[in-house]
Amino acid sequence: MPNSNTQMIQKGKISSIEGEPDRNGDKTTARVLPSTADSLVTRPLTIPWYLRGDMGNLSPGVEVAYAMFEDGTGLILSRMDGEWPGIVPGDITIKKGALTVQDKGVSVPSADVTASGISLNSHTHTAPHGETTGPH
Repeated sequence: MPNSNTQMIQKGKISSIEGEPDRNGDKTTARVLPSTADSLVTRPLTIPWYLRGDMGNLSPGVEVAYAMFEDGTGLILSRMDGEWPGIVPGDITIKKGALTVQDKGVSVPSADVTASGISLNSHTHTAPHGETTGPH
């Protein structure tokens, strides 16, 4: 068992979201009100990338697990309810492997899809009698 309350995983509720914005414009730290009755609000704790903005949907009152260190720094580890809204802001790069979408398919409402250099929006087919040909 740790020898002080500053070296363990704790539980509390978000008091405020603050800090410098990241590349997506999301704030990077939060203060937490520990669930222990005699505790004060923490110093700003780092919000990891996977919990920032719409991706983690943190807001005042949301219960979280967090780790504190002897120097007063800390890190929010997770939402206590385990929820994730399924939102990933920004670009995603898959360096190896494949992307498989099951069930509802892919929707691209305001952009184009390009595969092997061929645009879905602007490609043409050249068959003169309506038969299918490869895209051009």
